Amino acid sequence: MEQVPSHLWQYAQDQAFLSDAAGETKRFLTELARDASIDVHLVEARPKTLASYTEKSQKTNDDGTPKYTDPAAQIHDCVAARVIVYTTRARNDLADLIVSRCEYRERQNPGDKKHNGYDSEHIVISGIKDPAVQRRYVALAKYLGKYQGLEIQVRSVAGHAWAEYEHDIRYKSGAYQELTPGDKGRVDQYFVEAGGMRRYMDNIFDEIEELLRPQETGDVAPADEPVIGVDEPSPEGLNPTPLDPAALGELIADRFPRDEPGDSPSLAVLVEQLAALDVTTIGQLEAALSNLEEGQVARLMDYPTETTQVRKLDDELLAVFLDRYVEAAGDADRRQLLRLRLRRVRGRFTIYSLEEPNRTRRPVAAARAVRDLVKFVAEHAGIPATIIGGAIGASQNDVTPGYFPKEVQTSAGPVYVATNLSRSYAENLMRELVSRVPGSGLSVKRAGDLLCEAPPEISAADSA
Repeated sequence: MEQVPSHLWQYAQDQAFLSDAAGETKRFLTELARDASIDVHLVEARPKTLASYTEKSQKTNDDGTPKYTDPAAQIHDCVAARVIVYTTRARNDLADLIVSRCEYRERQNPGDKKHNGYDSEHIVISGIKDPAVQRRYVALAKYLGKYQGLEIQVRSVAGHAWAEYEHDIRYKSGAYQELTPGDKGRVDQYFVEAGGMRRYMDNIFDEIEELLRPQETGDVAPADEPVIGVDEPSPEGLNPTPLDPAALGELIADRFPRDEPGDSPSLAVLVEQLAALDVTTIGQLEAALSNLEEGQVARLMDYPTETTQVRKLDDELLAVFLDRYVEAAGDADRRQLLRLRLRRVRGRFTIYSLEEPNRTRRPVAAARAVRDLVKFVAEHAGIPATIIGGAIGASQNDVTPGYFPKEVQTSAGPVYVATNLSRSYAENLMRELVSRVPGSGLSVKRAGDLLCEAPPEISAADSA
């Protein structure tokens, strides 16, 4: 009786274990994409069948020698995963996340060498760095310790369509094999041309993504300026309860009563991050969140599945504090996730653009738009024309305490402008400021729609 090789015998015994590892691989990749707010079309993972493993382990080189001298250590797709995302930007982001969270043997895009239209990130991971993640995904961690490698492919939807059809025609189609060399060459050339169309589609999808969620912040908002302002009351009116995990848990339970709470370590992370921003009481946190409408940020994040109370508050704080919140994170992995998620709120709240007769400025946040208008009005009508009681003044003392005035340098001198502004109050200030420069041609648009415009210049005849 022929003896079964040990690697095949062991592989046959591991079938149930490999299936568990594949299931955990899918959950791991899904969680990673979700935590970074990367839109995913499909995540799939599967163990290689025993028949397929046997066939692959018995392959030989051209000279007849075994291709794999130690199949158990050399075959890295015993469990393989594939993630299909919508854009090449998302593909690159997710691939970067994978290699930052995992030990890996290789990362390559075979299309870089083939130049035939194929485009897919191939990553072979060999371990998970975070011990806490290892404890959550026991079967996956055990698999990586035993089988030495797990292959993950990350593609765009356009790249996946090209790869699937090309593989089906060239490697599975009997009709292709029966073609003459000349006709095979024509089919191959068509796939090269289709690769050009694939690149065009990827580029268009990336352009759409950039409009929706810009990567470059430019002059959208300074790092110290929140996207959503805060009408903060005086310190005496704030709830002085110290902010700790227990108090924070109660606050978010009231704020998101229909969602799962999340884990205690995550609450502790938020408390520590808020402390780095000098938010140390329940009252200060409530003030920071006071101008968010219910569900406003959640709608922008567009969660693919039910999420936790902690994650929702995390995203609301990201919307309020922007880059300051990212930088306050305690470790590089968390900062990486927050930067990716930041695009969703930054791109959606920077919606105000100032338009002059010969110039249209890039969209900015509400508080920034008010300051830009103050500078325009001061330079066209003088500093007195900018003064609005409690919000805009010639000195810091002219601004109501708790509104944290910011100095705006103009050609006529400095003006001090409140920064903690709700959207509605900021828009009222915009309307008032624009009304004070008649005939200037200035207008403000909100998300492309006209919010307000300067009235026509009043002639001497009209005033008479």
